[in-house]
Amino acid sequence: MIPALLAAASAPVTNIPQRAVLVVIFIAVIALAVFMMRRAWLAKLETQAEIAEPLAIPENFAATHRVEGRYLASSAASAWLTRITVHQLGVPSRATLLWSDAGVVVERPSSRSFFIPRVDLVAVRPDRAIAGRAFEKDGIAVLTWKLGDIFVDSGFRADSLEGHLEVVKMMSKQESGL
Repeated sequence: MIPALLAAASAPVTNIPQRAVLVVIFIAVIALAVFMMRRAWLAKLETQAEIAEPLAIPENFAATHRVEGRYLASSAASAWLTRITVHQLGVPSRATLLWSDAGVVVERPSSRSFFIPRVDLVAVRPDRAIAGRAFEKDGIAVLTWKLGDIFVDSGFRADSLEGHLEVVKMMSKQESGL
């Protein structure tokens, strides 16, 4: 039995030319997918070019409240799958949410920071989804605000439950005039 095992040749494991063709096809498919995603993103930028640019942070802004967390993205109000891509509003990033009687600042170290004046802030509510991202029930704070002629929903997820409750509670008080 041992001589029979030694005499048997093993079957070829890899067919190099066939494997090379499959690898090239795989790389081409991935490159095509990346190209098409980039093309779609640029087309969306072009169609959203008329959306106004958010305000810069005023130099005299003095925050009364501060919460660390993650800016998720902005979408057209009540259409959480319609991400706004212009002015870096669709780019998720680490963020600090600052607010006072003057309004709200979304401070983002890796993307463009912006200011939402109090008069443009329409509502703050807990929600579960924004711009194609879904979380547990009431897991994010959604700020609805006016940007030029359109209404925008911006999602923020605090690092802690206490921060999340503070954002929803304090900003809701601010909406009612307190």
